[in-house]
Amino acid sequence: MRRFALPLLAGLAAALPQTAARAGLLPPLPSLDQVNGLDNAQSGANWYLRGSAGVSLPGSPGLRPFAIPGAGTRGEDLKTGWSAGGAFGYQWGWLRTDVSLDYLAARDFSERFAGTCGKACAGTLGGRFSAVPVLANVYYDIGTWKGLTPYLGAGLGAARLQWDDLKLAGQCIGPCPSASGRNAWRFTWQVGAGLSYAVTEKISVDADYRLLNLGEAGAGSTAKGNIAADTIWDNELRISLRYKLN
Repeated sequence: MRRFALPLLAGLAAALPQTAARAGLLPPLPSLDQVNGLDNAQSGANWYLRGSAGVSLPGSPGLRPFAIPGAGTRGEDLKTGWSAGGAFGYQWGWLRTDVSLDYLAARDFSERFAGTCGKACAGTLGGRFSAVPVLANVYYDIGTWKGLTPYLGAGLGAARLQWDDLKLAGQCIGPCPSASGRNAWRFTWQVGAGLSYAVTEKISVDADYRLLNLGEAGAGSTAKGNIAADTIWDNELRISLRYKLN
């Protein structure tokens, strides 16, 4: 009996969904051609132009100036700034590469210090710096869902840092001079992530976060020696407009 029952049940199980679907009792089965709603809108190769504008977030830049021998740092502050830039690139399907040129507008920096420089000193050393990074970037588009494309990015290059003169505010007994600013090119790199939206076949809007390493930059020099500086980190939130040329 079992030998006849098992094939019969298997046949009924196969025929029941088809019969119910024909009677309108069940919705049609999903197509196997659809994979998680993934679009193919990013396929193909295109040259493109990109323009960006962003805000540089405030934070501790990781600077450790030793402007005055014998005085130790008590903390640093880096104020909010803004940035703008452009890029020229090429897209191969889900992979994009471009060369970018950005301008990071001058931002206020200050370092609080205290210690003995000559006899005694305490106060704040303040100034402003700007940067012009040039980067070769690569981006990976993870996938496109309903016109939205999350992506990851990274880049390598160089940045020109320019420091204005650093001025002292506080009380000093002994040699506590101001410092003259210094300009220098430094190795730089970036990593980030963002989300792109295809407005039309040629125009996309990107929103991204970028962590930019501006290198170990000297800030200036005093009568007692140079102001050393550790790595400057820049945290940026950006909006970009990308236009495909072909």
